[in-house]
Amino acid sequence: MRLLAGLSALDLPLAGFLGANAHAFTRAELLERWSRDALDRTIVRGTAVRILPGVYCGAAHRDAASVRGEALNLWAPRSLVTGPLALHLRNAALPRPVTADLTSDKGDPLHPPPRVRVHQRGVPRTSSSFRGVDCVTTERALLDAWRFAAPDERHAVLWEALWARVCTWRQLKRELDRAQRVAGRRDLDRLLGWFAAGATSPLEARAKHEVFTGAQFREFEWQVELVLPTRRPQVDMLRRPAGVIVELDGDAYHSTRAARDEDRNRQTDLVAAGFVVVRFGWRDIVDRPAWCRETVRTVVAGRLAAASSR
Repeated sequence: MRLLAGLSALDLPLAGFLGANAHAFTRAELLERWSRDALDRTIVRGTAVRILPGVYCGAAHRDAASVRGEALNLWAPRSLVTGPLALHLRNAALPRPVTADLTSDKGDPLHPPPRVRVHQRGVPRTSSSFRGVDCVTTERALLDAWRFAAPDERHAVLWEALWARVCTWRQLKRELDRAQRVAGRRDLDRLLGWFAAGATSPLEARAKHEVFTGAQFREFEWQVELVLPTRRPQVDMLRRPAGVIVELDGDAYHSTRAARDEDRNRQTDLVAAGFVVVRFGWRDIVDRPAWCRETVRTVVAGRLAAASSR
């Protein structure tokens, strides 16, 4: 049996062992310590399941991403996990996919069962290990996730992964430049070009190019440094005639007491200088872009109307 960190309950019956260990095991490994009858009984009783051909786990662990990834490694040891499952293993905040993807060498005689896709694109020389599962690098996994996604889902896959910081846009761009054939390459190049043109985060890129677009937002300036009596803050969006600032709050926003204090002082200085500050977070931009647009339009219109009536 493989040497696995934290493996326990080796002296228990097979059902107890599998229940105590969130891992996948080959049939041969289990038969080193337990009999065929014991394995058959645990399957009949529903306490063990065959998660892939020749690979088993405790029934309670069958949906665990790490167990599923281990099972894929055992079933196809010359292949690597890629795509959305590799991304989820890298960062559990990303969606756990229904279908798992493997990349293998051309000609590998693999016959994938349901919910497994094998892509014979070659196994890269560089790999990663996420939660004990052999995977491609995160940038390759993200590029493959883009490839495998439906065209109308690719943008969401890209933005969520970059926001989760599984890799940088530069790492993804290098991976894209090395790849020979990528579905939607021109579109992906265009999105990554927003970063090359100056976007500082996925939040800013989405806000600038997908939310605050059109004639009503053309007069906004982006990444503007202001000169105040006590500081020189850089603001994300500024409508100068209306004195309206839009701030896009990243994932580090308010992460520490010092950050909260500094942010409060910064905003106080902006308000004292006569600005109105509107703040949006990632979920605002992603889940309710129309509300973000309307909020900014309303605030700007109110400020311009007040200025004209003086």
